[in-house]
Amino acid sequence: MDAMNDIQKIRTQIEQHQAEQEQVLRRTMSVPEKELREKSYSFKEAANILGIHDCDLYDIWKNEKLEYITVDFVRRIPIDIFEKWYADQDIYRKVTHIPTAEELEKDYICLQDAADLLGISREKLAKIARSEEIGRLLDSTICNNKRWITRKSFQLFLNAQNVYHIMDNGDKQKETQMSQEKDALSLEIKEYISRQDAAELAGVNVSTVTKWMQSGEFLCIGAGKVLRVHRQQFLNWLNENREGVM
Repeated sequence: MDAMNDIQKIRTQIEQHQAEQEQVLRRTMSVPEKELREKSYSFKEAANILGIHDCDLYDIWKNEKLEYITVDFVRRIPIDIFEKWYADQDIYRKVTHIPTAEELEKDYICLQDAADLLGISREKLAKIARSEEIGRLLDSTICNNKRWITRKSFQLFLNAQNVYHIMDNGDKQKETQMSQEKDALSLEIKEYISRQDAAELAGVNVSTVTKWMQSGEFLCIGAGKVLRVHRQQFLNWLNENREGVM
């Protein structure tokens, strides 16, 4: 995952520089401007609260003719106006947590970088993330107008299927030659997974998975220490019993 870390560090450095520039701007503002900023959100800040792109929020504000203010030539949403709009609608929900720049660098990878590592297009990975079979494995959020995937869920995605993997240069050349053939194929999922993979999917230790296997909750194959779990049956069982498991 070194390539993934290098790409993410570069992106994070750019975002940190932008944040530093904004801090400089705040220090040079007049008192009224500072007060207006403290009592309002930029469209990006408000969009992050909702986990959407700021262009989508712009469209909402434009279509519903909602109030905004302009500070230093930038449109901002008064917090009280935002909260009133939020309370009067039932489509959007606030995210439980907005990742910091440090968290994005450490715990997330943006969708484009993940697609590059897999040697596929961003659009194709987005389509995979929406698929019924494995989309639920990719835990994602929108922050700063980009979709981010948690590194942990991305690793689970790699473990749970055997078609897409992090590619080297030789792999990428082969991928280019076979792209049309692969586009015609449906995603192939591993029919059976190891106890370690099952434990990571469930967020428990291997011994717990072993106890579940011994209780006959889902189909297993093998003998002794070499036991594997039927992936789909395990996911179905996990979804049905998630509250008890978690």
